[in-house]
Amino acid sequence: MIFYAILITIIVIFIYVTFSCRYIILSYLKYFKGQLKYKKDVYKSLKIDLKTRKLSNSTLDSGIEFLKENLNNIGYIYKGEFVIPDNIKRNLIYSKYSERAVRDLFKLITNHMGITDQGIDLNVKNVSSRILRPYVGLYDEGNKTTDKKISIFVNSDYSYETVLSIIIHESTHYYLLSNGIRLEDRDKNEYLTDIATVYLGFGKYMLEGYKQSKKIVYINELQRTTSGYKVGYINYSDVKYIIKRLKTKYKNQL
Repeated sequence: MIFYAILITIIVIFIYVTFSCRYIILSYLKYFKGQLKYKKDVYKSLKIDLKTRKLSNSTLDSGIEFLKENLNNIGYIYKGEFVIPDNIKRNLIYSKYSERAVRDLFKLITNHMGITDQGIDLNVKNVSSRILRPYVGLYDEGNKTTDKKISIFVNSDYSYETVLSIIIHESTHYYLLSNGIRLEDRDKNEYLTDIATVYLGFGKYMLEGYKQSKKIVYINELQRTTSGYKVGYINYSDVKYIIKRLKTKYKNQL
């Protein structure tokens, strides 16, 4: 009797676990299917080329116009192209992007934008290049009980230009959201933030940072391979278009 009781218990547990796993798997599949449809809808509404991931020129122009109107409303004054002092660049590279070096750069970036209040929690985390992350930077708006927070994730594979573009992007989030400038859709807001980095005077650095980067990895003396990575929501050609557009149509309006 005990044997049969144990056997029945095992069968019941097996059936329960099987159906539970099936439910979880189907739920995840449904979620990812929904996310895929959402991404396609966003790409369609923004007129993004699915192969090159390039935004249409009309979408980029709309983003520029949106920023122009909203930044003018808050009294934004264009200060020209941002230039990083040599000592700040050296500190970033030699310290391997220490939190102190990143904070010094962040202060210069936000001062260039017109923000003097540095009331934000800034964290820099070195992560393994073997860990696949869905993001390289995060901006948390906080709430009544928590502070605003920026997290930057770096590893040895990232070039100086890549890390710099990440810091600029997250700093621009801070600037735009601090002034109430945003789009409700999260993905569309990310694209707007990338456009804003160029609008605010960081185009030169975003252009370098958003190139497709490659790193040579030596397996042995005879074999080698390359690993590539790319950051950013808009791509290299988008940045070039925005820079050109701002220098022509909007030259005297910034």
